[in-house]
Amino acid sequence: MFTRKFSMLIVSVVLLLLGSCGGSGSDGVVVTQTPPQANAAALPITAVNAQDITVTVLGAIVSTIDIVDILDIIDPGDVGGTIPGLAKFAVNAIFPRTVPCDTGVAAVEWNDADNNLVVSTGDTFDIVFDMCFLQDTGTTLDGPTSITDLVVTGDPFQIAPWVLELTFGFDNLSGTDSTGTVIVDGDVSLDYSSDDNIVENILITTASLTTQYDGITQTLSDYVLAQTFDVNALTLVLSANGTLTSSLLEGSVTFETLEDFTGTFDDNPSTGQLLISDPSSSVLVTVLDNISVQLDIDFDLDGTIDETIVVTWAELDID
Repeated sequence: MFTRKFSMLIVSVVLLLLGSCGGSGSDGVVVTQTPPQANAAALPITAVNAQDITVTVLGAIVSTIDIVDILDIIDPGDVGGTIPGLAKFAVNAIFPRTVPCDTGVAAVEWNDADNNLVVSTGDTFDIVFDMCFLQDTGTTLDGPTSITDLVVTGDPFQIAPWVLELTFGFDNLSGTDSTGTVIVDGDVSLDYSSDDNIVENILITTASLTTQYDGITQTLSDYVLAQTFDVNALTLVLSANGTLTSSLLEGSVTFETLEDFTGTFDDNPSTGQLLISDPSSSVLVTVLDNISVQLDIDFDLDGTIDETIVVTWAELDID
């Protein structure tokens, strides 16, 4: 469940959000999420569907963690003072122009707010993908996206302390890979920082982000995910809160982290507790260890656990 792909942080988030599509990042880790069978997780929460609902919610959370870079358009550069990952945009977008993909193009317009020819606080980017195929991720992007609310403090990813804040905007941007096409609409804000280049702090928020895939529509709203990663110890601490509305659920659930999820990089969490609830029922997801998870189901929200199920992470099948 835990992976770390926060390298350049750009628009292939759309291929992974809400457990929709599969893809591969530059680190070779493949993220694949098969949508649960339609209506299998329909509310309210019962002993029959508690596992499917848990998979749907955890899949949405994990997918927002797995933000990967599009290496063929955005890669670390040696342009002094620019942000790694935005450097190639800065070099290619001094004037509005198109940037070639492996096939197709991306039209990039950079608004250099202070005219210093350096990506810095206040700058914005408008990007329109035109059937832009990217070999490294095996994806084709089509449609518009934007980068706004940019705040740069220090030298991100290089010299600590530093802060990088930005918002990605999506206007029915589509991403297609071998598993299908996902369409995303809404925005995602990112706050990424480190005081020492050892402990990295990531905050992801969205007021509303909707994806459509394989006939399934899902929306994350009032969503906040906080993650801390220790580069030396390879440990992660994560919490997530928000609302998930899904055609799979035939309704909405809220989810709240009661105990932070903790674990090591590229392994399942070993601790953590998440409460998932709708207006009439709930399931308390408790991590027993990196092998097993306990689901305590309250059928009628009377505060009494009506049924307990123990499943393995493998049975949850969340990549």
